Amino acid sequence: MSFYPTTIAAISTAPAVGAVAVVRLSGPESLAVLKRVFQPLGRGDWEPRRMRFGRVINPSDGALVDEALAVWFPAPNSFTGEEVAEIQGHGGPVAAGRVLKAVLAAGAELAAPGEFTRRAFMNGRLDLAQAEAVADLIAARSEAEAALAARQLSGRLSERVENIHKDIISALADLEADIDFGEELNALDMGRFQARLAEIAARLEQLLEEGRAGKPFRDGLRLALAGAPNVGKSSLFNALANDERALVSPAPGTTRDFITTEALWDGLWVELCDTAGLSETPVDELDALGQERARAQLDRADVILWVGDCTRPDDVGTGQKLPPPRTLRVWNKADLSPPPEEEGRARPAPAGPEPMPAIAVSARTGQGLDDLKAAILRLATGQESPKPPEVSPNLRHQAILSRTAQALNASLAAARAGQPPDICAYELRTALDTLGAICGRTAPDDILNEIFSRFCLGK
Repeated sequence: MSFYPTTIAAISTAPAVGAVAVVRLSGPESLAVLKRVFQPLGRGDWEPRRMRFGRVINPSDGALVDEALAVWFPAPNSFTGEEVAEIQGHGGPVAAGRVLKAVLAAGAELAAPGEFTRRAFMNGRLDLAQAEAVADLIAARSEAEAALAARQLSGRLSERVENIHKDIISALADLEADIDFGEELNALDMGRFQARLAEIAARLEQLLEEGRAGKPFRDGLRLALAGAPNVGKSSLFNALANDERALVSPAPGTTRDFITTEALWDGLWVELCDTAGLSETPVDELDALGQERARAQLDRADVILWVGDCTRPDDVGTGQKLPPPRTLRVWNKADLSPPPEEEGRARPAPAGPEPMPAIAVSARTGQGLDDLKAAILRLATGQESPKPPEVSPNLRHQAILSRTAQALNASLAAARAGQPPDICAYELRTALDTLGAICGRTAPDDILNEIFSRFCLGK
């Protein structure tokens, strides 16, 4: 049963020139509206899921709008769970806009961004995690992002979350039964109960770890190059991007502002950023502004490449101000001079005891670039052999999983400390309510509005 009495319509294909454009309708009057604007060429009644050829007309005067194909899906066997119709006309924003105007004139209302998918969620066709995956799949920039979104759309993340949800319910039910009827039934084995909670907490942590390790594959990787002037950052930037994007000159200070470009590395989306050379003392006001912008880009990067020059091994410069956990030391121009120490060996960071990984490359010849890419991915994922995880919870999911784990661990700690079982039960209920927001069991309207507002019009 649909929650919505209105029938909505929108163009579901991209607003660009193309062979076909689709106008989609959803709601109880979809077929009725379709009949007002579409005249099939041929006799017979409308049959579900059967494409028909005909003419789209203006309902007010009968003027020809387009020749098209149309199809009807009765509820509940449609994307939204409602009655749905689609008109597939000639592509192009003007032609599609004419069809949409005719549909709106026939009684449909213009859909809001994401309203079709929101109706699918509200009508039980998708849960909230799957609905988010629809937007992620549409926006995917790489094969890795699309594959993760497709697995989430198929329900793999939802299944694991729902299994955890069921197990917390089971544990809570046993605990409340012990509270209410402990004297009449067998007393709850607290040792086994605590072991159950610990096992559930471990599964939550596993999902969190997959979310962290999967971030580059799910969201792409932001990579920034930094270093002193004239160490070959722009040359390395061009080599990693496989494009002559940045100007290269032997004169120091060629890059005065940051430059960005995008690249695909074996199906992984990467945003590369070349920054102005950093020095302890800017040479002028423009140089100071360039360095300020460079540091802003370093703050938002997932991985920073601190580039040095093999022919100037003592030019450490301001690398000491970069965060070692996400900084990779790169020695460029290895074709001109050997690196200051064995390639791949950990080089101590200029400041502090944290090791900064080091690798030698030549942007000119391509030497070491494959090894550098592999080292970048290891640093970004924290895995020795990085590969896309089966599922990868996004930041919203991770925040929910983290809060769920906190509540679950609080219940476990209370049980281990021998506190009253009511306290353990309260924390378990909190965990349940929190976890339910991933799939939409307990998501408030403001969260739903924020999620679906990110969708494109017509989806």
